[in-house]
Parts: sequence; structure tokens; C-alpha cells
Amino acid sequence: MTPEELRNSLETVEAPRILVVGDIMLDRYSWGAVERISPEAPIPVLRVLREDQRLGGAGNVMMNLSTLGTEVLACGVLGEDEAGQAVRTIMAQHEISTEGVINSSTYNTVLKHRMIAGHTHLLRMDVDPSTGASPPEEQALLRYLQATIPTVNAVLVSDYGKGVLSNSMLRTIAALGKTHSVPIMADPRRNADHGIYQDFTLIKPNRKETEFAVGFMLNDRESILRAAQHLKYQIGVEYVVISLDKEGLLLFQDLQNYQFFGAETQEVFDVVGAGDMVISVLAFMLAGGTPIEHAAYWSQLAASMEVQHVGVVSFTKSELLHRFEFGESSSKIVTLEQLCRYLPHQDLPVVFTNGYFDEISSGHLKFLHQLQSFKGFNVVGINSDRMIEEQKGHSPLLNERERALLLSSVEAVNRVVIFDEPNAEELILRMKPDIVVKGERYRNQEIPETAAIKTVEAKLEYLQKY
Repeated sequence: MTPEELRNSLETVEAPRILVVGDIMLDRYSWGAVERISPEAPIPVLRVLREDQRLGGAGNVMMNLSTLGTEVLACGVLGEDEAGQAVRTIMAQHEISTEGVINSSTYNTVLKHRMIAGHTHLLRMDVDPSTGASPPEEQALLRYLQATIPTVNAVLVSDYGKGVLSNSMLRTIAALGKTHSVPIMADPRRNADHGIYQDFTLIKPNRKETEFAVGFMLNDRESILRAAQHLKYQIGVEYVVISLDKEGLLLFQDLQNYQFFGAETQEVFDVVGAGDMVISVLAFMLAGGTPIEHAAYWSQLAASMEVQHVGVVSFTKSELLHRFEFGESSSKIVTLEQLCRYLPHQDLPVVFTNGYFDEISSGHLKFLHQLQSFKGFNVVGINSDRMIEEQKGHSPLLNERERALLLSSVEAVNRVVIFDEPNAEELILRMKPDIVVKGERYRNQEIPETAAIKTVEAKLEYLQKY
């Protein structure tokens, strides 16, 4: 796989139509700070600063696919409750089709409420359904599957064992996939006999799920391959993909055709959502006609990006390509969208500075090291090549990729973002830094970002540039 082949394999996937079947959940997050211990019991008191809610379970997979540019069709059950209404609202906002979602008066919508201080998960509260889908509801789901599967490019089954996916429904999905040549993929989360996924195209268990299914530990590559072979021939699937945490993943066809994809050794904040990201990208790529090896590569890259965020996030194709372009060692280099998603989840003041950083000197490096004096999270914005050419009348000495990589190697710099506007006004308005830093020579000058700095109520500081 050449870089050109990999890049092309992702760029050419255009809006596949994917049906997601499974347990749709609501993930609720309470973000805050712990400043004291409760006088009532020896437990931390979370002072809530922000709350949000997102689709979880099969819904998280739907969000991943929607963000990638997929036409997503949902199939499952939601309760007629507050959580169910929240799920339906989010799905509507993201244009996810709910024609195949049944509203049930007897079903409790699955809710997972996480309480987080900084990067630390303090507590999770779960609400689970007391019963699964009723026989009439299951029949309605089956009728929808029979009508819809022939019309889609792929089916993704997200099975958390909450009572929506019965064994008979799984057999029907597999049969419909075979009949209509539609790839069927499963992320098997429940501890059950994986034989229920017989005749699926692909299954993606993680290490623990695989160990449960095969009955032995996955301690080395030999045992991992033995487990993959066992699953493939026991179940009758075309591909087995095993998520291996920090070891990446295995793509297995047979003992002559397999490949390990290593994980990036980067900072890990939260592993929640990594498995969903793998199966989402696999489905997206395979539905778009991509070779399975390319699909596995992009899946592992996306999972490596996922674990660098607290909570679950989704990525666009351009964000995946951005990470691909800048290399595995450049996690500091982000898009503005990635930056804005990340900043609310860290508890340090955000410090921002910007410039060309073209002919980088020791003075620039000393200036950047001084950012540490603010004891914050330091973000550096750099002008794109196009904007430098427009403003200076010639190309930069170093291109934007080289400049970004160089700045990302500076210990004091936490994130680098490239912007394609004449100044950093939009960046400041979007990211809302606490402190904006300029060189001393700008103290008596009117800077173009003045209005934006005032709007976000940031403090303007000056540093000596050597």
C-alpha cells in the first residue's frame, strides 16, 4: 500500500448508503471540577461546569458514519421517554433516517451518564431496558430490514445485548446480506456465542470479547492468530478484525493472508469509542468499494485519533486525511474543528499566539519557550502557504507542513493549527483563548485581531522576542 493508494482509497469514497441495526443509546456527560470532599460521605463533589449529550451504542456508530459523509439509516427501538426524545432530536439534527426506529411505550431508552473531572471519569450511571423488543416490535423491525437491506451498500450490526437483536433477527440479516450481495458487519459487544453471527461478512471483537469467545488468553501474536482462525472457521465469516488496544488491530482472512496494524504511541486520554470508530470506518470504506487492507489501515488511524479525546468524537474525511498527511508523530497538529472539540475538555487556561514562523530562528524558539510562563495550554496558529504567498509576494522558505512539524517538536507547544485567513481573528473567535500573546514589538501597534480579542474577553500579553 503506497501513500498515494491509501490517500486515494479514502478520497474516492462518496456518500455510501449504510444501514445501522442495534442498540441505540444516549450518552450524557457532566463535565466539571472536583474541589472538595463531601461532608456526608468520603466521596468527591463534582462542581458541574458543562453538560452535553450525544448518541451512544449503535447511535455512536451512526454519528461516526454521518460525519464521514454517509447516508445513514437507523434500525432499532427507543422508549417514549426523555432520553428517547433526546436521541430522536440528535438524529434529526444529523439527518439520520429514523424510518426503521420503533417508538415503544414498554422499552426504556438506554442511558449512560458519565461524570468527568478534567480527564478523570468519576462515575457512570446506567439506565437499561427492563425488557427487549416485544414480538410485534420485532416483526416490524424484520419487515423494515427485508425492505431496506437490498437498497443499501452495507449493514452494520452494533450488538450490546440490550434486547433489540434476537438470534432470529441476526440470522435474517445474514441471509438477506447473502441473497442481495450486501456486506454485513458486526461489532459483537455481548458475551454470547459468536456463532450467532454466522455467515456475516466481518466481525470485529476486541481482545476481551475474543478471549471469551475462544476460551483462551491472547498473550502473543501466535495466540491472536489462533483465535482469529478459530473464529473465522467456527462462524463462517470472510474477515475477522480484532482490536488489540495499544497493540493496534489484526486483519485476518486466513493464515496466509493477515496483517497487524500497529497503534500510534501517543497520549491516551480515553479509550471509550475506539472500537466504534474502528467498525465505523471499516463499514464506510467497504461500502465504498475500498480494499479491506486499506479499510483496516484507516480504521486503526481513526481509532488512534479517537483515544486522544475525552468522550466520544467523530471525524470527517478531511480530518483523517489531515492526520495522514502530517504523520503518526504529529498529534499536536490539528484542524480548527479538532481543536475546538478538544479545548473544552482540558482544564488549563488556553494560551494562543500566531505568526508566519517561516524563517524560524533561535529568537522564535525562545519566544515559544516563554509561553510556559503562563502555565496554560499553548496553541500556535501559523499562516498557510497560500496566505503567505498572497501577503509577502513569494512562497515561504518552509512549507506549512514543515513549519507545523517543526513547531510541534517544541515542548512548550501543545497544539499547532494552520489557518488560511489574512489574520487569526476567526481562530480567536472560534477557540476563545484566555490569553493571546504577541511579541513586545507589537505593544504600540494596532493588531488586526484586537476586536476578536475584546469579543472573547481574552487577556493580551506581550513577550520579549530575542
